[in-house]
Amino acid sequence: MGYDVVDIAERLQAARKAKGLSQRELSDLAGVPQAQISRIEAGTVDLRLSSLVALAHALDLELTLVPRKAVPAVRSISRDAIGANRQHIVAIQKEMQRIGETVRGLQVTMPKLEGLNQLQKTFSELHRVRVPTFDPETLKQLRKTIEQISKPTKELTALNESIKLMTSIRNRALHEQDPDTGAAPSRPAYSLDEDDDA
Repeated sequence: MGYDVVDIAERLQAARKAKGLSQRELSDLAGVPQAQISRIEAGTVDLRLSSLVALAHALDLELTLVPRKAVPAVRSISRDAIGANRQHIVAIQKEMQRIGETVRGLQVTMPKLEGLNQLQKTFSELHRVRVPTFDPETLKQLRKTIEQISKPTKELTALNESIKLMTSIRNRALHEQDPDTGAAPSRPAYSLDEDDDA
C-alpha cells in the first residue's frame, strides 16, 4: 500500500473515532463489511474507490480532487474551518455517543421492550445526518428522554416520545441550510416521517 493510501486510511480511522463510531456501526452506515473496514484501517488491503466513497459519505466527509499546487491552500482552509467548528462538533459527537450508549444499554437491560427496535432504527437514521446541523442542547434533551425509558411505568411513554423527538431532530436537520455553504438543501423526491413541528 502506498503512502497516500495509508494516509487516507489513517484519516478514515480518525474520522470514525471522532464520530464515536465502532467499525461495526460504520459498517451499518456505509454498507461496507466490518472486516473490510478493519483491513482498510490496518493498511492490509488496497482501498477500492467504491468503499472509499461509501465510507466518506457515512463519516460526513467529501471527496474532492484538487490540483496539487492548491493542496496547501485547501489544507489550510480545512484546518481553519475545523478549528472554528471543533468545539461545537465535539459537543455534538459526545452527546451522540452518549445517546448511542444509552440505546445499547436499553437493548441489554430491556431486550423484550416492544418498540426498542424502532428506537434503534430511528437512531441509526439520525446518525446518518450531517453532524454540524445538530444542536447539542436538543440532543441532551433527547438523551434525557431516552433515559426515562428505563424507569418503571414510563417505558412506553418515554419510548414513543424519544422516537418522536429523534424523528423531529432528523427532519429539522435535513431541512436546514447547509452550515458550510448557507444553501438550502435540495428537496428530496420523498417525504420524511411526519412530526408535530411541520
